[in-house]
Amino acid sequence: METRIIGTTNNFENVEDMMKFARACARVCYTEKDFQNVMEEDDKNQLTDRLVNSGHHSVFEHNKINFYFNRIPKILAMVLNNERPYATSEKSARYTKMEDINHNQKRLYDKWMEKLKPAISEVYPQIDDSEARDRKITKLAQENARYMTSVFTPTKMVYSLDLRQLNFIRDEFKKFNKDLFEDSDEGSEKGLNRFNSRLTNSMYEFLSQTGKFEVPGLTNQTDRHLSIFDNKDNDYEDYEEHFGDTYSTTYKMSFAALGQAHRHRTIDYKIVDGPNKEEQRLGFFVPEIVKYLGNDAEKEWEEDLSSVSENDYPQAELIAVNERGTRDDFRSKMILRMCGHAQWEIMKNTTKTAEKYAEQDENFNYPIAPKCQQNMKCASSCDWGGKKALERIV
Repeated sequence: METRIIGTTNNFENVEDMMKFARACARVCYTEKDFQNVMEEDDKNQLTDRLVNSGHHSVFEHNKINFYFNRIPKILAMVLNNERPYATSEKSARYTKMEDINHNQKRLYDKWMEKLKPAISEVYPQIDDSEARDRKITKLAQENARYMTSVFTPTKMVYSLDLRQLNFIRDEFKKFNKDLFEDSDEGSEKGLNRFNSRLTNSMYEFLSQTGKFEVPGLTNQTDRHLSIFDNKDNDYEDYEEHFGDTYSTTYKMSFAALGQAHRHRTIDYKIVDGPNKEEQRLGFFVPEIVKYLGNDAEKEWEEDLSSVSENDYPQAELIAVNERGTRDDFRSKMILRMCGHAQWEIMKNTTKTAEKYAEQDENFNYPIAPKCQQNMKCASSCDWGGKKALERIV
C-alpha cells in the first residue's frame, strides 16, 4: 500500500503546525482577540498536553488531512469508510475494469464478463444509441463479474478526515491487533484466523504510513470499537428486529453490497457474522442475471466462488449485517437506492427492508417506488424507467 498526503488544512506539513492551529482554536473560547492575532502570537506548547489530558479533543478536529491511498485492500477501505466523519472517493469496480487482481480471479472475472454480456443484452432496454447501450451493458457485466474478486483486492481512493479521527482510528487499529493475540478464558488464541490475520497486516501498513500524525494521548476516550465489526458473541439471529421511529434489522448481503450500503453515513452498519468470526462462511450471493442463465450457470457460479474461497474471500461472500437508523434516514436511502441507477443487490435489499417497514410500522407512509414515480426529479436519464426500476434483474 502506498500512502500520499495530497492536502492539509492551511497546507500544514507537520503535526507541530497542526498543534499550534488546534491551540489557537482552543484559545478562541477564552479570548477577545481576533483569531489571526492569536495565531501570530507565541503560545505555550503546554496547552497541547492540557487539551489532550483533559479530553478536550474536539479542537483537533479543525485540522483536516487528505490522503491518497494506492493499492489499499478493499476490506481496509471498507473499515475506514464505516468510521465517521470522513469523505472518500474510491475507484469504482462498476465503471472501471478490474486488472490488478490474482491470476485465477482475473481468469474467472474475464470469463463471467463474457458470459454475462449476452444475457444482459437480452434484458436491457433498447435505446437509440447502440454504442451507449453497449457501454452500459459492459459496465453491468463488470459490476457482476467483480463478485469473483477478493475483498482484499487492491484499490485506490482519496480519503479525508480530521486529526482527531485519524488518531482514534490508529488507536483502534492497535487495539484490534492486540485483541487478536490475547488469550481467551479457555487459554486459546482469540479471533486469530486467516481473515483477521490478513486484515491485521493491512492495518500495520496503515499505522506505519500515517505515524507522522500521531499525537500521544489523543486516543479513544470511550469503550467504542471499530464500528464495522460486532464485538459480541451473539449469533445474528439474536439481534432485535423492530421498525418504528427507529429501526433495526439484520440480513445477509455480500461484501460488495456492504461497500455500497455503508456509504449512507446516517445509517449504522455492523458485520455480526462472517469470516472475521471463527471463519464463519455463510455462502455466496448469486445475482439474478446469473439465475436467468439457468441452473447450470448458477451451479458454475457457486463452484467458481468456492474455488476462490479456498484461499481467499470473494466479494460475493455473504455476511450477516445489522442495519440501524431512523425512519427519516431510511427514507433518504429509499430515494437513492430504489432506483434504476442503483446496483441491483442494494436496490433489492432496500426494497425488501422497505416492505418490512411498511408491514410493521403504521406510521411508515412512504411509497415503495422509485423517486421518478413520486414527482421527484432525477439528475440523469434512466433507461429502465420508473415501472421497471425495481423489477429489473440486473
